[in-house]
This record gives sequence, structure tokens and C-alpha cells, in this order.
Amino acid sequence: MVVFTSDEKPISLPLGGIGAGKVEISNKGKLVNLTIANNWTKPIREMPGFHIFVKPNNREPFFLQSELIFLELNKLSTRLRYEGLYPFVRIKGSKNGIDAEVEAFSPIIPSDLLNSSLPAVGFTVKTNVEGLIVISISNICGMSKIGRYNEKIEKGIIMKNSKANEYDPFNGDITLISDSPKIIVPQYNFHSNRGLEKTLNLHRLIENEEPWRQLILDKIPNSDSKESTGYYYLPTGLIGAEGREVTFVFAWYFNKSWAYYPYKHYYSNYFSNSTEVAKYFLDNFDKLKHKTKEWQENLIDPSLPEWLKDAIINSTYIFSTSTWLDEKGRFGIYEAPEIGPMLSTIGGVCYETGSLPTVLMFPQLERSTLDLFMKAMREDGYIPHDLGLHSLDASSDGTTAPPKWKDTNPTFILMAYRYYLRTKDTDFLSRIYPYLITAMEWMVKQDFNEDGLPEVEGSCDTGYDCVPMEGISSYVASLYIASLMALVEIGKILGDQNAVNRYSSLLTKGKKSLPFDGKKFVAWTGKPDHHNAVFMAQIFGEWWVYLLNLDHISDINKVETALDEIYRVNGSASNFCTPNMAREDGGEVNIDSQLTSSWPRLVFSVSALAYAYGKREWLNIAKKEWDNLVRKGLPWNQPSLIHAEDGEPDDPFLDHYIGSAALWSFTYKYALSKLIDNDKI
Repeated sequence: MVVFTSDEKPISLPLGGIGAGKVEISNKGKLVNLTIANNWTKPIREMPGFHIFVKPNNREPFFLQSELIFLELNKLSTRLRYEGLYPFVRIKGSKNGIDAEVEAFSPIIPSDLLNSSLPAVGFTVKTNVEGLIVISISNICGMSKIGRYNEKIEKGIIMKNSKANEYDPFNGDITLISDSPKIIVPQYNFHSNRGLEKTLNLHRLIENEEPWRQLILDKIPNSDSKESTGYYYLPTGLIGAEGREVTFVFAWYFNKSWAYYPYKHYYSNYFSNSTEVAKYFLDNFDKLKHKTKEWQENLIDPSLPEWLKDAIINSTYIFSTSTWLDEKGRFGIYEAPEIGPMLSTIGGVCYETGSLPTVLMFPQLERSTLDLFMKAMREDGYIPHDLGLHSLDASSDGTTAPPKWKDTNPTFILMAYRYYLRTKDTDFLSRIYPYLITAMEWMVKQDFNEDGLPEVEGSCDTGYDCVPMEGISSYVASLYIASLMALVEIGKILGDQNAVNRYSSLLTKGKKSLPFDGKKFVAWTGKPDHHNAVFMAQIFGEWWVYLLNLDHISDINKVETALDEIYRVNGSASNFCTPNMAREDGGEVNIDSQLTSSWPRLVFSVSALAYAYGKREWLNIAKKEWDNLVRKGLPWNQPSLIHAEDGEPDDPFLDHYIGSAALWSFTYKYALSKLIDNDKI
């Protein structure tokens, strides 16, 4: 697992069900970057008042946090060890011979969409001695603080806002419960009543430490029962239970339709408030934890090195950070939820890599996305770049369209065949087939000179949307060839011999026209001048045919030669990553930083392809990329782009990038075989 300490810069692992929003638990022991109320683009950067407090019998108490904002109790902070293996995070701390550990998780269970979409996090806190264990949270309900109040319920606290209106995305409730609470303090003010003057003088927030002082003195803190009418009153509550191991659940429920999302959440089909969610989670706690750990053990190829197994598992984090799942079961993945909130961007190694664990573990969600793209097809047969900005219903032709992009249509076809191979869902294949034919015919029309391959127009009309490549692009051409092979196989399955004949003929012609210079497939044949540089995406279509068990995009010797050239030239061009394009002579590729930098998702995909073809040295390429992400504190917030010169992400930083799960390329076939075998049982 990935390990950090609280001495390092803030790092946090996200938790939360698919499409439910997320919370992140940081290496400082804080609850940060909450997007639980449809606020993906504007997270709550920190929940004030969140604490995990340990009071051993007859020993000094402490917080499992490294930074506190009290006036006098800051000495009770603790240095932490932080371990992440999504969707689990473990925080360990010791003080005066007392060891404490918290494990937090949200269930992700293959084929179990109900339990994998829960808006909740479970906590287990353990110590090596008997004592009191306490968790506290603050009320974040309602966009305005006015009207917030907390109520005691069985085993815990529910928090609400009486003044939140029907158009307020924060109009909902949150619940904290425990399996065996001894102390429940439903409400106190997070802000220090005696610290306002000092807060102003010190120019920093001071938290109310009185409830914690009372606990230290073995007293039960006083509880308020009022509604917030001013901005300096923030209702906060705490629950304490005794023992060496205590379980808590934090749940949320924000289900109001609003301007950005006129939808409701999938979880609302099963629950009506956060307390119902919390109680359900608590009642099934051990089963949910066990079932979640199963896929970590069963779907990852055991022959892979340990660091790579960890990297694959952790790359699945986008289920929590980046997914939307509405009450109808419609599913999408954000390209970058804070900076580029387009849902289900395809082309450019985006959804096609990010959805690898989706099609494996939740094929019904993959079918939903294919349905949405099918309905979004333009009248001329073009498949849009995404389903919409903050929307499942307002598809976009692309960030730089017009002209329309040339990599979305073949990607759509390949995704459909991938779904079929996972499910053998012939009914769906028959239903989508006319759209696949139409999508392919649109691509055939992009072969402007009838040489057998589509051309790009030099107007940034691909996923490389800052690169004005012109002519035959090996990236687009390899995708086109792969999609022709997939459509031929689909035609055979559905008994359409005319289509099989047509696309087989186009395939033969296309393969002959794919330009190869003896070392590599040519990046593109027109402007701008790339000085014969090596383009990492030149064989991305081969990644698809490997996953789908199709023939090679070209002679296998050419493919392997191209992989060797990429390894030799691009693989040695940076100490931090493997850039998209590099020159053999070491000269600059002075076109755009999209080329001189790496796309981690592409690096991991091509590395997995080469590794599968017996080129074990490519593990070094993947490890260099992963090690840099970990070193920069980005394992659970992978960027779209890494600069070759310093290993830093791009600015603006396209956050939690959709293609993060590309690491599943290394275990895709292994996991697929296990899941299909399990389906047969």
C-alpha cells in the first residue's frame, strides 16, 4: 500500500460510493475536500470540528490528528502514519505507549450497485488499551449557516438545516452513529465562546475546546438545542464509545435537483435520509468490508510486482471522486471534476481507460454510458466528445470542435465490443449495431483522399486538442484499424455478411496504408513538422486489439519494433516520466506541451501492452511514472499531464483525471477471466 506520514504535505484518499460524492481523509487526520452535496467543482476544503479522540483509562488522551487549532490543547496532537489502499485508508498514531489506529472505508463490491453507491464512510478505531473513543463532526447542511441544528437519534446524531430551500444543493442531512455509544453530545458550538477576541487578534481560527476538557475530566459535555441564527455559531456534535475497538458510520443524503444537475441520486431509490443509510451500513459493516476486500485480492494479477498491484488498486479512486449516477441508473465519469467537469469524455485515452474497472466490475454502468452516447449521436453519425458539461443530456462535439474529432467514433465502436466481450449481451449488441455502422460510415468519409485511412485536418481535431496535426495520424489511424476489426467481429456475431465483407476490405486497405519508416509508425504525415519524432500514441489502437483479442493493427514485427523505439527514445527523455513525443537526436519538439509532457494514462496503457508482449523492461517505464505521482503526493488525484522537465502536473491542473484507472490495463485480462468464470458458476 502507499504510505505517507503527517510530516509530509497534505495528501488525502477519497471515500464515498459510486455517484454519491466523496470525502477525503488526509495524512493530517482531517476530513477534507467534501463533494457530498453535488459540489464537485467547489469542494468543502475542510470539515471543521472533525476529530478522532482517544482517552485511554488512566492515561493521557490524544487526538489522531497532527494539527489542531485549540488555544491550549494542541499538545494532544499526534504524529501519524498514513496508509492508503483504495477504498481503505488507515491512520496510525502512538503517544505515551498507547497505540491507536483508525481504518475508514466505503464499500465497492463488484456487481452490487446498491452497496457500492452508498453515501457513507465506515470507521473502525482500535487501541491497545481500554478507554473512550470519540468522533466529532460539524453540520454542513444548507449553503447558509443560518438554520443549522442537530438532533439526537438512536445511537447517534442527525444534522439538518431548517432554512435550506428546495433549490439548495446542500439541502439534506448528515448522520453520525456508533455501534455502542456511551456518550452522545448532539450539539455544541465549534467556535470558541471565549476565544473570539483571541481569534481576531491571532488572525486564525480558534476551536472551542471546552467539550474536550470535559471529556478529559470524565464529565459529559453540555449540549445545546438551538438553531443557528448567526455565522459564528456552527453546530457540532460528538459520539463516544468505550472499548479497544469501536465502529462508527458517517453518512450523508443530499438529493435535491438543482441547476447544474436536474437529477436525483441513485441511492435515493433505497433510502430516504442519511440515518437510514448509516443504520444499514452499520448493520452490514463486516459483510461490506469483507466483500470490498475480495476484489482487491481476486481481480489483481498475482504475478505482478507488489508496487504495481497497489498502483492498480489505488487507481480505482475515481469511483469516489469522479462519478455521477442518477436515480435512473444513468452513469458518467467526469473528465476532471473541479477543472474540466465534462461527463464521460471519450477519445484521447480518457473514458476508454478510466472505465476499465467499470466494465469489469459494473458492466451495467458501462451499458448505461453506451446508451447515452448512442442517443447523443449527431444526425451525420458523429459521436460527441462528451455527454455534457455538468450534464448527462447536453453532449459536446469537443473542446476544440469544429471540426469534429476523429478519435471519438472508433472509440465508441471499440467500447461497444468491449462491453459485449464482458457480458455476451447479444440483445444490446443488436440494438447498438445500427449506430456502430453509422459511426463507422462517418469515419470512412474522413478518408478524404481515399488512401484507406482517415485524415486529420490540422485543426486540433483529436484528443490531442492542442496539437494541430495534419494528414494521416498514426494515433487515429491505429484506432480506426482496431475499430474496423471489432466491427467485422460484431458483424460475424450478428450474421451480417455484407458488413463483414465491406469492413474486411476497408481493413485490408487501411493496414497497407499505415505509414512505417522502419523504426516506428509515422506520427502524422502533414504539418506541423515533428522532425521525425517518436510519438507514443502511434500504436494506441494496438492497446485496444490486445484487450479485445483481435488481430494486430499491423505486422507484429513492426508493432514490436515501434514499442522498442518508444522505450529507447521516449523512455529516456525524462527522469520523471515518459513524454508523448521525443526526438532521437535529443532536439526539442516545439509544438505544444501536450507532446513534450507525459499523459500518465497513456504511459500506463502502453507499458501494459508492451509488458503483455514480453517486454518486461517496460515495467521500469510504468514504475517511473507511478513513483513520480507518489512523490508528488498525487496517487489519488492523478493529473492529465506531467511536465518532463520537473515531474510537475500541468497548470491549470486537470484534477482527478478520468484516465487514472489506465493501470487496470495490466490486470484487465486476468480480472476478466476471473469474472467471466464466476458468472458461469
